[in-house]
Amino acid sequence: MNSTTSIITWLNTNAGILSIIVAILIAVIPAIWTFINFLILKNKELRHERFKIYHQLIESLIQPNASGQGPFLDRQIAIIYEFRNFQEYFVLTKRMLEGLKKNWGDHPNFKRLTDEIDLTLQFIENKSNH
Repeated sequence: MNSTTSIITWLNTNAGILSIIVAILIAVIPAIWTFINFLILKNKELRHERFKIYHQLIESLIQPNASGQGPFLDRQIAIIYEFRNFQEYFVLTKRMLEGLKKNWGDHPNFKRLTDEIDLTLQFIENKSNH
């Protein structure tokens, strides 16, 4: 009984402070919940945006332009380099680049491209082992 009495006495003594704390919590909890939902939504939007960018890079790498000509070599090299920024797609990127390298073979016109593929595959391998 003695501890119960002391708790009640403490609550009575600090009722003003406790009511302020409860009021603050009631005001802050919805704001925190809203902020968490905002972060979740932004994360989904970012993932979707990265998905679109990644697939645009693939399209730009392999699809001929409107005039029917293939993409410029330096642009393709830059795209292959950019694949390093999409860690969430490393498994697919690795398979895709290995397939492209086989298709392009040892053709001298594609030497710089296949060299960049090798560098990107090495980068992916190093990042995947960590």
